Amino acid sequence: MSAHSSFLHLHFKQITFMKKQFILFVSVMLLALCSVAQSSFTLPLIVKNDDGSSVFYDLKTGDKLVYHVNAGGNEYEFIVTLNDPGENALDFNYEMTNSSKTSGHVTISGNAKANATKYVNYFRGGDLNFTDAITVWLSNKNFSDMPDRKTVMQLDNNAPETFYRPENDDVSPVVKIKGEDKKLEAFIINNAADGNGKKTMWVHGISSNSLIIKMDMGWTIVLKEIR
Repeated sequence: MSAHSSFLHLHFKQITFMKKQFILFVSVMLLALCSVAQSSFTLPLIVKNDDGSSVFYDLKTGDKLVYHVNAGGNEYEFIVTLNDPGENALDFNYEMTNSSKTSGHVTISGNAKANATKYVNYFRGGDLNFTDAITVWLSNKNFSDMPDRKTVMQLDNNAPETFYRPENDDVSPVVKIKGEDKKLEAFIINNAADGNGKKTMWVHGISSNSLIIKMDMGWTIVLKEIR
C-alpha cells in the first residue's frame, strides 16, 4: 500500500471514529433531555414542622400514594402511582390489595381539574379518562369556593350537595413520607355547616395540589404513606 493510500485509510478511520463519537454524544444528550423532561412534573406538599414553620416537599413521577380503605370492615390499600400527565392535568396508575387485585389507569383533563364538580370514588378496574369529573384531588372550582366556606359537589351518581368549611377546619394529618412521619397542612370540608354531617373530606391546603388526604363517607379512605 502506498503512503498516500495509507494516509487516506487512516484519515477515513479517524472520520469514522469521530462520527461514532458524535452519535454517542447526541444519544447521551437526548437521553439526558428525556430524563429531565420525565422528571419535570412535580406536585408540592406543605409539610409542617414542630416549630410551626412549613416547608415544601415535591411529589414526582413514580411516587406512590398509599391509601388505607375500610369499607364495611373490608380493609385494603388503594395505591396511586403518579405519571407525567403530558397534555392532561393529572395521570396515574392505581392498584388495590383487595381480593380482586383491582388495577387500572386514570387521566384527568385540564378542563376536569379546573371545572369539575362531580367526583368518582368507585373504581372497577381498567382505564378511565375524566374530562368532566375528577377523583383523588379537589377541583380548582371547588377549591376556589373555599373563601366562601361552602361549595357544591356531586359524589358519584348521588344528587349534588353543599359541603361547608367549618370554623375549626385546620387539621395536620400525619403521613409517612419516604419512611419518615410528616405532618401535612390540610383543612376539613363537611356536608353540614357545623361540621357534624356524615360526610367529611380532608383536603391538602394548596390549590396547585388539592389532594384529598382523607374521606369519611360511611366508608373511609386515608392517605397513610408516600413511597
